[in-house]
Amino acid sequence: WSQHAYPNPSSKCPNCGSRYMGAYGVGTQRVEDELKLLLGSDAPIIRMDADTTAKKGEHQRLLEFFDATPGAVLIGTQMIAKGLDFPDVTLVGVINADTMLKLPDFRAAERTFDLLEQVAGRAGRGEKPGKVIIQSYWSTHPAIASVVTHDRRPFLDTELKERREGAYPPFSRLSNVLFWGASEKEVRRVADQMAEALHAKLDAQSGWEILGPADCVKAKVKDKYRRHILVKSPVDAQVGEILSQCAASLDKRVGINMTLDVDAYDMM
Repeated sequence: WSQHAYPNPSSKCPNCGSRYMGAYGVGTQRVEDELKLLLGSDAPIIRMDADTTAKKGEHQRLLEFFDATPGAVLIGTQMIAKGLDFPDVTLVGVINADTMLKLPDFRAAERTFDLLEQVAGRAGRGEKPGKVIIQSYWSTHPAIASVVTHDRRPFLDTELKERREGAYPPFSRLSNVLFWGASEKEVRRVADQMAEALHAKLDAQSGWEILGPADCVKAKVKDKYRRHILVKSPVDAQVGEILSQCAASLDKRVGINMTLDVDAYDMM
């Protein structure tokens, strides 16, 4: 994820020692380098990401420069997908459009569809016709195919069917109980204790399901270990009250943080 770094492995893999190494990935800097090789000095290339917009006012300055420069190419993360209106932009490209589909999040397809719909709308906003090129290894997925055909109905039908079968929102409520701290052992202990409290209170009740505890996708951030529990519940359940009662029953937590996110949007 953003801002996470490892030491330069130099000429061999730090895990297995293999010297057969190659460069992979499509970060904004890599795309910028490839475009410079491809286009040379024919087109000004502007990169917009966390690094280039760190200074105050830099975000706006880059956008104004892009708008005022004929033939410029703007490279960016999701920050350039929404809310921008440049009438002269006629071509938009999306690299590895299906990356988000592989995330362990029931909203992955929804997020992908929303992002592609937004970014596709950046092209052809003026009098000139626009074109959108989407790179994907899963072009038949409804989230991508529906954007290509400008018909959201197939995506909505498939997504609602899958969520109904899996009892995911909007056919249930899904809450995320997150634990983090400097001691992995303590994080695990508190998460396990919370899971026991939830099972003791909810196992006999219909429509509830407890998933976890398990490591978060981002299992360690800024030297803090992270685990979570997902709680499925009926649509009309008083989730917050029950989670708070279970949390109050835990032993004293020293150096371990916990959040109760009812109807959670971020599961990472």
